[in-house]
Amino acid sequence: MTLDWHEWHRAYDASDSPLARRLVIVQQGIRETLDTAPAGPIQVISMCAGEGRDLLGVLADHPRARDVRGRLVELDPELAAVARANAPAGIEVRRGDAGVASAYAGAVPADLVLVCGVFGNITDDDMMHTIATLPSLCAPGAVAIWTRHRRAPDMTGPVREQFAKAGFDELSFTAPEGTIFGVGMHKLTGPPAPFVEDATLFSFIGYAAMAEHCPQCGFSYAIERSEIIPWLRSDARAFVERFRALDGEAVRRRPQPEVWSPLEYACHVRDVLMIQRERVLLAQTEIEPKFAPMRRDERVVEQRYNEQDPDQVAGELAAAAESLATTFDGFDDAAWQRTGWYNFPEPMLRSVEWIGVHTVHELLHHRTDITARG
Repeated sequence: MTLDWHEWHRAYDASDSPLARRLVIVQQGIRETLDTAPAGPIQVISMCAGEGRDLLGVLADHPRARDVRGRLVELDPELAAVARANAPAGIEVRRGDAGVASAYAGAVPADLVLVCGVFGNITDDDMMHTIATLPSLCAPGAVAIWTRHRRAPDMTGPVREQFAKAGFDELSFTAPEGTIFGVGMHKLTGPPAPFVEDATLFSFIGYAAMAEHCPQCGFSYAIERSEIIPWLRSDARAFVERFRALDGEAVRRRPQPEVWSPLEYACHVRDVLMIQRERVLLAQTEIEPKFAPMRRDERVVEQRYNEQDPDQVAGELAAAAESLATTFDGFDDAAWQRTGWYNFPEPMLRSVEWIGVHTVHELLHHRTDITARG
């Protein structure tokens, strides 16, 4: 099973999530580009556009919106449908492979090229090749906006150098403290290149496929320490929002006798958050403690998960997530590196940092569970 891109997009709804913070910076760059564009039509293309939140969010209230024409390319049919439903006149949403030049035939040369959410999901070679090819999609003086994570090895430096080699001048590069993403803006000052319709730009692989990941929900364990607390808070809010949206009958219904109900999953996640906090604190006072098993299946019966009050469980889950995030927030480097014997998926000595990453995985994984069950 590949990454659930629909659930991934939900992180945009939490204002302090890394994705939402990145979106604000990208939208600011789009606004600046439209503000300074000469009078007349403004042509835009967007690669792997998803729901189109970056461009469409700006066009919703920008005074130059009626001048903007262009194409958003997205392969996923549901994401493309969302973008299409929100796109104003003049913006085409095409379902197709954004990695082939033919997807942009008739929509180039562009004055603004959005390459957001692409570079972290393709190989480094494809990334460099795409940058070198961008002048063939650009009008004179075009602006390109791109994003990429800064996980080791941080490739944002080589990306910026490659833009310079391709004839672009850097307008800005933003890498906010406490985040792991970078956003770049570059203006083409060299000559555009001829458009080659049968050219291949890249093959979209997906970040999760290039790192240790969960085959069920697509979560990648290759996240940095600085990402744990923001994701913990935003994913907990997203879980609670999704859980509260379920009606009274659906919340207690088991789809199959052996599969938990959404309420049972919520109780489990609440208890995971509470127990993880106990574990990371124990690791601070003992040398390589052996964490007691959670007894997850037994707790469902013993604590009568499916008889608990959904509103109370939602509140307790949110409080447990915030308590754990606050605890993590007080840890120094030595505290994050403390270890203990963790029993899942098999007994292994794990660091507090790994426990933090695994807890974020629990939130995403079980949010997809209650989405599928509800």
